[in-house]
Amino acid sequence: MSSYPISCFEEWREEFFTQTRNSYEDLEFLDTLETVCFDEEVWNKAHNQPEEIFSLQKYFEILTSDTQIVNGTEKLNSESKTFGTIGDFGLPVSREVLAAIWGVETRYGEIKGEHPVLDALATLAATNTRRRDFFEQNLISALKILQDGIVRPDQFKGSWAGAMGHTQFMPSIYLEYGIDVRQRGKVDIWGDDPLDALASTANYLHKHDWAEYLPVLSEVSVPPRFDFMKLNNGHESTVSNWQTQGIEFVNKEVPLNANAEIISPAGKDGPKFALFCNFKSILAYNPSRSYALAVGYLANCLTGKQTLVSGWPSTETYLTRSELKKIQSYLVDRGYDTGGIDGLTGSKTIKSIQHYQQSRGWIPDGFPDRELYQAVVSD
Repeated sequence: MSSYPISCFEEWREEFFTQTRNSYEDLEFLDTLETVCFDEEVWNKAHNQPEEIFSLQKYFEILTSDTQIVNGTEKLNSESKTFGTIGDFGLPVSREVLAAIWGVETRYGEIKGEHPVLDALATLAATNTRRRDFFEQNLISALKILQDGIVRPDQFKGSWAGAMGHTQFMPSIYLEYGIDVRQRGKVDIWGDDPLDALASTANYLHKHDWAEYLPVLSEVSVPPRFDFMKLNNGHESTVSNWQTQGIEFVNKEVPLNANAEIISPAGKDGPKFALFCNFKSILAYNPSRSYALAVGYLANCLTGKQTLVSGWPSTETYLTRSELKKIQSYLVDRGYDTGGIDGLTGSKTIKSIQHYQQSRGWIPDGFPDRELYQAVVSD
């Protein structure tokens, strides 16, 4: 059962309805707010984080699997005209990247979500005080979508987070970036035809500084005894400069003058990636680093030019969320800034781990593995 009192949801709903009615008198669907329901499944997914950390390896195994690559290749062929139309529309985002986003978001349109969008957004707005403004604004945008007759109320469904359609747009993003390619009077991201959804995604990336002739990422290999303090810190250098330091790029076609940051997200024993400026455009679409890595890697696979050269570390090295919190607490007690004790591997936690590893004479890859945890608990 949910631990969130339903009475609190009803109080929020009444207050939000009153505020919205006073501010948006022209919204015809305001009465719909009185019928939105608390979605317990949404609440559970948003507020009950699993103890096991969903590792990048698992992310890749699911979202960049052979099945995903095969299905993506089939979609590139069957929807070739669709992707061509998007290119002709003046949106210079590669079809492989668009297909990768489509595949990662909804398995190429197979899983768009079955949660009523209004219920999901209302539940999140009522229960997430930190991001209440965000979800309330998207709830208002969702009402505008209904008012415009873009989608029927009974078909207005999406993910538990309120995202919609083939490529999972939030309502506010949909209203700002949606493109009606065929001029049918509405931007249809829900139907069987993925054209508007993919074009809208391309429009979003294009308006977030997409560079036409660059990939999202390239796997790289580092030479023995390479200084890992040069990685994972946001430092960018040209491809040619990285190459002079012994870095080898799997993608041999990247321009030598392109700037890239290099990361080792699974530690010294896992794959390393060079991230180009388009990686930031993907992060603007979804701020999860694992998501952006999966999209970039899947896009490379769909070009037929990449499979992972490096393997993954042993699954026994991965930590639970509480174990990572212990590491963060240990580092904070010794003066490091981990950005919080939350069981999440953010940039400050990675940097703190790197400096601690360096102080111990270890390879400073910034990865919270079992060796690091044992050192912490035995100290």
